[in-house]
Amino acid sequence: MAESRKPRRPPSDLEESASARAVRVLVIEDDPDLSGAVCDLLSSSGYEPWAAGDGIAALELLSNGVLPDVILLDLMLPRMDGWKFRERQLGDPRLKDIPVIVVSAVGEIVESIEASCILRKPVAPAALLDAIEHYRRH
Repeated sequence: MAESRKPRRPPSDLEESASARAVRVLVIEDDPDLSGAVCDLLSSSGYEPWAAGDGIAALELLSNGVLPDVILLDLMLPRMDGWKFRERQLGDPRLKDIPVIVVSAVGEIVESIEASCILRKPVAPAALLDAIEHYRRH
């Protein structure tokens, strides 16, 4: 069985370079197979993916000072779901302007979340990459 590559951790402030860098994408997804597949797709497409299994883990990653250019957010997550994560993100002046692309299989209730874009699972890789390119911070 092939072992999935683990995404790199976000760089610290000291590691931040002024030179050109890959677009940073925070993937908040509790399914390890799906998260790994999305991170592999992003890496192979020139992005720098970070992974978090729930909203609490995502907030811990975001507390290090280096921010992603876009967030991919599942809604049905353990410990802290996507709605609560988004509420906390919007309440933090440092995080509130990071674009969020919701990627979820949840039905009608997904419309109640404020997001840059909502994609329904399963999502085609090309559609996911197009959304990231369109909504990421430049």
